[in-house]
Amino acid sequence: MTRSLEDLIGKTLIIAIFLFLVSVQVNTIVTTVQSSDQIELWQFVLAARVSGLFFLALVVFLTVLRLPPKSVSVGVEPRLTSIAGTFCLMLLVVLPTGTPGIGIRAMAGSLMVVGTVLSIWGAINLGRSFSIMAAARQLVIHGLYSIVRHPLYATEAVTALGSVLMSWSIWSCLLFVAWGGLQYRRILNEERILRATFPEYDDYANNVPMIIPRLTPYSARAA
Repeated sequence: MTRSLEDLIGKTLIIAIFLFLVSVQVNTIVTTVQSSDQIELWQFVLAARVSGLFFLALVVFLTVLRLPPKSVSVGVEPRLTSIAGTFCLMLLVVLPTGTPGIGIRAMAGSLMVVGTVLSIWGAINLGRSFSIMAAARQLVIHGLYSIVRHPLYATEAVTALGSVLMSWSIWSCLLFVAWGGLQYRRILNEERILRATFPEYDDYANNVPMIIPRLTPYSARAA
């Protein structure tokens, strides 16, 4: 299969899947509003779901507009890891849940909103280089990417932590650990292809931390 054909198939599938998720999210927002008198801290729940809707819609938009890849990861593992890392937290809806107190739920809702809003910012910074699978399209080093190499994974971790706290069970914690392992593997796959494609990536990686943001933005050295 050629790179362009694989990219087209992947793009089509991602658009279809996320359009479906957009429709599901719209339905949950309507249900939240209609049942607000029966949901504790429904404002937090609504804010999390509305911000989630914006992120899902943004994924569709950026996938439609994304640039063709200059190179992609080779092999089955990067593809399976990307898919599993993207969707595995959806298992939270079928796992047994606990009964977190109202304080924990308020904290969880706040983390979900903050994490999703920051993810939207990171995705906007990534722009037409956005991709689910490890691929090199364009090296982005501005915005959030000037203070941390993988802002989307960092901000998604905030959202994921909020989701886990909302579920409050050993099963959700175990799933969070598995998700973290998958995301770390995705980072390694992405960095491998970026280093191989962009010679300037080494300087960028040597000056910008992987996950924990630094205080001063990165500025590329003049050639």
